Amino acid sequence: MAVDEATKKQDELELYQIDDKAIVPFFQKHLEELRLFIHEHQHERLSLLVLLKQFIRTYRMPFNMQRYMEVQRTFIQQSLHDKIQDRQQAVSHWIQEFAGRHRNRMIQLQCLYLDRVKDKLLPEIEKMLANRIDHLQEKLDENNKQDNSTPPQNP
Repeated sequence: MAVDEATKKQDELELYQIDDKAIVPFFQKHLEELRLFIHEHQHERLSLLVLLKQFIRTYRMPFNMQRYMEVQRTFIQQSLHDKIQDRQQAVSHWIQEFAGRHRNRMIQLQCLYLDRVKDKLLPEIEKMLANRIDHLQEKLDENNKQDNSTPPQNP
């Protein structure tokens, strides 16, 4: 039980390291991938929040890569604090040993954080997706008009 409480406290502290301002730009940057992901999973009838979490878990990308790397560097420094090894070898060892777990944990924390900001985030994501779909439909309509207005060529 003590481990669970300690883990909960650690999760709470790390949740505050997530950059709120990076969430919407993250989804804007990956809007086409998100749209396709949602389209591929539409038969599952999942909520947008659940789909966003699955998207994050599938693509395993931090909202803010720079901040993610800074946090990872801090973890490396804390982990290596007492070691008296060659720094490059120690960092290489840490990456081999802990980097995958660190990324998995960060991805999970991002998903947990979406629950906190869902009321503000979901309408923004829905609007971005609708705008993207409208834009794609406009391009398709424009291409169809061009195809229909071009007279057939005689050989």
